Amino acid sequence: MIRRVSTTSALFSITMLLVGLLALNTAAAFLLRGARLDLTEEGLFTISPAVGEMVRALDEPLRLDLYWTQQTGRNAPQLKAHAQRVREFLEEVALSSQGKVLLSMIDPEPFSLAEESARADGIASLSVDGTGGVVMLGLVVRGPTDAREVLPYLSPDQEGFLEYEVARAIMKVGRATRPKIGLLSTLPTEQQFDPRRPSAPTPAPIVFEQMRDLYEVAPIEASASEVPPEVEVLVLVHPRGLGEPLLRAIDSWAFAGKPILLFFDPWCETDPAAAQAFSGAERGGTSSDLGGLPAAWGFNIPTDVVVGDLTYATRIRTMGPAGSAQELNYVPWLSLSKSAFVADDPITGTLAMVNMMSAGSMLPAENATSTLTPLMESSADSMMIQCLKLGYFGDPDRLIRDHKPDGQRKTLAARVGGKIGRAYPDSTSEGSSDGGTNAAIVVINDADMLSDQTWIVEQSIGGVSLGARTIADNGALVLNALEVLTGNRALSELRSRGKYRRPFDVVEQMRKEAEGKYLRRSQELQDQIKQSEIKIAGLQRDEGAGGGLLLSSEQQLELASLNDQVVVARRELREVQHALREDIEWTGRMMMLLNVVIWPLAVAVLLTMWSLLASQLRGRR
Repeated sequence: MIRRVSTTSALFSITMLLVGLLALNTAAAFLLRGARLDLTEEGLFTISPAVGEMVRALDEPLRLDLYWTQQTGRNAPQLKAHAQRVREFLEEVALSSQGKVLLSMIDPEPFSLAEESARADGIASLSVDGTGGVVMLGLVVRGPTDAREVLPYLSPDQEGFLEYEVARAIMKVGRATRPKIGLLSTLPTEQQFDPRRPSAPTPAPIVFEQMRDLYEVAPIEASASEVPPEVEVLVLVHPRGLGEPLLRAIDSWAFAGKPILLFFDPWCETDPAAAQAFSGAERGGTSSDLGGLPAAWGFNIPTDVVVGDLTYATRIRTMGPAGSAQELNYVPWLSLSKSAFVADDPITGTLAMVNMMSAGSMLPAENATSTLTPLMESSADSMMIQCLKLGYFGDPDRLIRDHKPDGQRKTLAARVGGKIGRAYPDSTSEGSSDGGTNAAIVVINDADMLSDQTWIVEQSIGGVSLGARTIADNGALVLNALEVLTGNRALSELRSRGKYRRPFDVVEQMRKEAEGKYLRRSQELQDQIKQSEIKIAGLQRDEGAGGGLLLSSEQQLELASLNDQVVVARRELREVQHALREDIEWTGRMMMLLNVVIWPLAVAVLLTMWSLLASQLRGRR
């Protein structure tokens, strides 16, 4: 029996359904304000409990001024959605602070006092259309006095770092006293002036500027004889050429269990002294040197070799055999991903990527009494490379051809704890004679990672600097270690909360295997061409030395055969290089086909089948 539904009843039901949906949305807007479900793999949008703990512990209330141009922002949907996300996050911060953080929403409309205030605070203005309209999305953290911290532009590209950037600004403004760290570095840490270009000085590396934002930094000269007693953490960056008095002071400091953050590099390519020492090399480097201190502390870092890793190799652009540009993996430069980090340590647990250049491997010393706990490791597809190969023979394709992994993971960074010895037994120490207080040493086997070129890209809009866009977590790693060593883990829990890129691991491995195969064959052909050319040159010299006499028939046949071999080898070399490009392009086309055509088509077919099946079931009922 089929019941007929009147038009009035149908309209009434539809109206009541719409009213119910409207009421539900209105109630949810008030009752579930700021609520969201985070389904990202990294928990990218989940607020950390450390934020609430930090803001509730503030000594004085702070005010957050969020500048957002609402009217103009409507023309930029992506930016508008990001602004809503920022607002909800700041509202949650203010709510969890229990009155310690006040939030003020400011709309800097064109030609208004609010716009003038935003410009005075240093908020960046961005053009969003061709009619001259500008939009602002920035934050100012104001302290109880005149202290303030400005985030000129909250970029959607850096949404994963929103929580950290806001927490860092709040901590900088709200912390009454800053921990003091002692910084001993043989690499530049300040702005550098070039007499040849006095109007264009080289800015200080950003990681050291970040240190100065959060800490009181006390520079220590390499010629010093002691460590200032008032510092809480000693930071050693590529130490070398230190005098014995300072080495004794560092030895005593470590033996007393005081924190040390050490960047020890067997091949530092960003050291300005490297260009002078290796003027004839493509890439020079210098080695760190702490005398007998590492062995006394329970570890060794060989200074004649570095780690080469095909799995984490950095992709670089170089010149091919025929002078054409090509992209290859440079195995001594590492782009470490999540699998290289220890997940349960606050120093590395929240990192997504760290870039290193010619890093060393850390080994336990013989008869060591200390404990070595890895923080970052290479993959098993790694080997040790002689440093001299980097300076004089560091061709990327040759390093790939010579790559023979030993199946062992290398320690790239580690904690050193437990009882350590002393390199200078007669030095004054607060520890006992048979072993110092539990050591607190974090060692990172690379100093190049502190250079801006390894982890940031400068960005600006309309001549206004928007700061540095991070492409790796190098700075986060350094600040994580400092926060842990100074006893404050709040910021170490708020670093990057997601991956910068989501590579196709299977495709990447296929590409690396293809490169290795083609490069080996390419080298064989090049060697064959060189040998043939040498024989041809020898025959031609014999012809010239014979006073113009013709070559014998056998020699002429050999010369013709060699010329033919060179032609054939050159043709095959071009075919090998072409095949490599074809394989890479074919893989890209297949991935595009899968993502753009096959998968959407499969989903459409499944939905159509489900719809037809549901329609048949309803017809039967």
